[in-house]
Amino acid sequence: MTLEIIPQHEPEIIAAAARKHWRGDEEKVATTSIEVLIVHGVEITSRYQKAYEFELMRDMILAMPRPCGALKSIFCDSKASRCFSVVLRYWDADLARAIGAHLEKAATAYGGGHNGISVSADGGEKFGIFGDPHRSVYLDPYWDNFE
Repeated sequence: MTLEIIPQHEPEIIAAAARKHWRGDEEKVATTSIEVLIVHGVEITSRYQKAYEFELMRDMILAMPRPCGALKSIFCDSKASRCFSVVLRYWDADLARAIGAHLEKAATAYGGGHNGISVSADGGEKFGIFGDPHRSVYLDPYWDNFE
C-alpha cells in the first residue's frame, strides 16, 4: 500500500505568512497546500490546513477495516487541536459507536490521543459541531499519556 505524500510548506514560508497575517503566530497558518484529501472515498479537511492533521486523519481512515463506505467525511478542528467531527452517509447508532471507538484507537496509536470525536448523521451540520443529539455519538477526550 502506498501512502499519499502530504506536501508541506517550508518553515520560512510559514513564518513569513505568520508575520504578514497573524503577527508572527503560526497557529492559523496552513502548513500544506491541500484543502481537501479523499482517502477511500472519505473527505478529509482541516480548519487551518495543517499537514500533520491530514496525515493523522489519513492514517486513521487507512486503519479502518474495509469497507468503510459508511464514512462520508472527517474534519479536524485545528483551533481545538485534535478534535474530530465525523459524518456518516447514513445513521446507524451501533455502527457510529464502533467507528468512533476505532477512530479513537487509531488516534491514540498514531498520535497519543484526541480532544474529542463526534460521529453524526449526514445533514446534522445544522445542529452544530456535535450534530443532531438523537443521531450522533460523542467520545470524550482521551490521551494515553495521562498518569
